Amino acid sequence: DKDNNGNIYAASIGSQNGSGIFKSTDDGTTWNKMWSAETGMNCVYVDENNTVYVGLNYTSTQSGIYRSNDGGNNWQKIFNETENVYAITKLSSGRILAASYGQVFYSDDNGGTWVSTSSGLVSSTPSAFAIRNQDEVFMSTLGYGIYKSTDNGATWTNMTGAGPDYSCLITNSDGSMYAGTRGSWVYKSDDGDNWTLVNSGMGNDKYVLSLLTTKAGYLFVGMDVAGLFRSVEKIVTDVNENTEYPTKFALSQNYPNPFNPSTVIKYSIPTPPQPSSSQGEGVREGFVTLKIYDILGREVATLVNKEQKPGSYKVEWDATNEPSGVYFYRLNTGNFVETKKMILLR
Repeated sequence: DKDNNGNIYAASIGSQNGSGIFKSTDDGTTWNKMWSAETGMNCVYVDENNTVYVGLNYTSTQSGIYRSNDGGNNWQKIFNETENVYAITKLSSGRILAASYGQVFYSDDNGGTWVSTSSGLVSSTPSAFAIRNQDEVFMSTLGYGIYKSTDNGATWTNMTGAGPDYSCLITNSDGSMYAGTRGSWVYKSDDGDNWTLVNSGMGNDKYVLSLLTTKAGYLFVGMDVAGLFRSVEKIVTDVNENTEYPTKFALSQNYPNPFNPSTVIKYSIPTPPQPSSSQGEGVREGFVTLKIYDILGREVATLVNKEQKPGSYKVEWDATNEPSGVYFYRLNTGNFVETKKMILLR
């Protein structure tokens, strides 16, 4: 997975470099091992605040979910169940979902407590989560289809019936979805409910390892043996020119305030922002930073540090490791800077 600063995180379940979490700060050219474990790492997930989550295989000495708030340098265990964790995601509500064999665990208090649900599920191994239109959560499984939840993961409905081993699942900006399988097949759905086979031209490899949609709108499919494939045509159309965007920059007061331990910050970027030199006309991106400072002016967190298109955004700051006191958050877009105050109260 990738954070807002462009750092890439990869989980290893067993390789010549051993099981662990690896991090690249140069687009995958070089990798540093951030954490070693005797058990395999099944998955890694990075949320909108650059918090890294890792799901482990269960052994007698290690299991559960670990979280890092500092780029993988330090880790905290937040899930103590003796289960294999195969996939992790976080919803816009702040709920964290963790998929295990035949069940999904969820937490509404940042990993403090967890609830297990198996409503609508069968005993199967999950492989991936994908979120569509913010309130629809999909989960792929090995041999038992793709499931959908419209109540934040509490209950699930099978959308495909039993079938192939689904290995990966993605959602695109236009709402379409793609699923890869261990049988060389790729399926597409425009609505998440109906799925069709779309793997013409990819041959008969035995395993679809990964799926990726680029900013240009092309689908890339990574195969186990046959290599990398790209769709002939764009699968995601350009942004609708009639889409309405904010007319001015805005930085809202965080909520709740005072807060403990987390708070949400909203901001808006109008069109067109100042584009980078590599971008053309249309809905252009501008470079945005959103940083947190303490009362002495020291930077304590970077929530956003990337190119962003016009639109309205919200991010969450988890201040679990920070002391009580007054903090400031600053939005900087190059031609707009605004700072607001907030209070962390234990």
